[in-house]
Amino acid sequence: MDFNNFIAEYSEQYGLSEEDWGGLRKNVILSFAEDDSGKITAWHKGIPVFRHWDSEKTISPGDTWICSLDKSKGNYYFAKGLQRIDSSFMYELKRDQIEEIANAVWKEQRHIIEPLLEDKYKEMMNEQLTQAVNDIRAEYEKKIETMKDEMHQFEQRDTENKQIIASLQEQKNLANRPEKHKADKTASDPVSFDGMFGTNDISIRRDGPDRIYSQFFSKSRYFVHLSLDHRVMVVRPHESGTVVCVDNTIVLAGLSQISPFEGPCDMISEYSQQYGGLKIYL
Repeated sequence: MDFNNFIAEYSEQYGLSEEDWGGLRKNVILSFAEDDSGKITAWHKGIPVFRHWDSEKTISPGDTWICSLDKSKGNYYFAKGLQRIDSSFMYELKRDQIEEIANAVWKEQRHIIEPLLEDKYKEMMNEQLTQAVNDIRAEYEKKIETMKDEMHQFEQRDTENKQIIASLQEQKNLANRPEKHKADKTASDPVSFDGMFGTNDISIRRDGPDRIYSQFFSKSRYFVHLSLDHRVMVVRPHESGTVVCVDNTIVLAGLSQISPFEGPCDMISEYSQQYGGLKIYL
């Protein structure tokens, strides 16, 4: 039942006239706030509302009150506080009373409430969209990392295959020149490092820009480590090594850029117990 129906029903039932309801019709619900000039005001139908002198001590900024309005001679109202609307007041209301108040507030303040609800809705939607985008981004980043790992493995295998092909190609070329190959392999006697390194049976032969040969290269895979100054190279066998060995020959892509190739030669080397491999001096 809205206010007009309420008045009509009770006027008929109790014989009340329109004038009897005059004071009640001036009662409104207002929310007060402090304006830029420091005055505590509210607004009713676009007209400013100030506190009546006897309500100045009871109505504070941020309060919502049921007020009676007195129209001044100027274009504004004075409000007398009748009932403060707070949590205790709301708890004492019945459900139908709460609905009536909610409907009245919505009717009078819809232009204020709707933008607030719209902003809150937009905020919630933005949060959900941001979360959804982050979830999708994280999923794709994970897939990208997996693809990078797979590509790295493919590149590693491709490098190994190229090393094998290059080694086989070099062996094929040498096989077509058996006499020259034999002469290269026997061009100089093994260098003895007995006095310097305590061994005289290690021979490392560099017979190509990126290729080294040794009878000690008997495993299929090796790790090759280069010192920071590019003067020492360590070759150690390992089943997960990244360098493939074929017929005691290792092809090291880029070796010629670090150490220019000036022709077949023996390389100074020694066995390193510390690194578990051959230490070769470039």
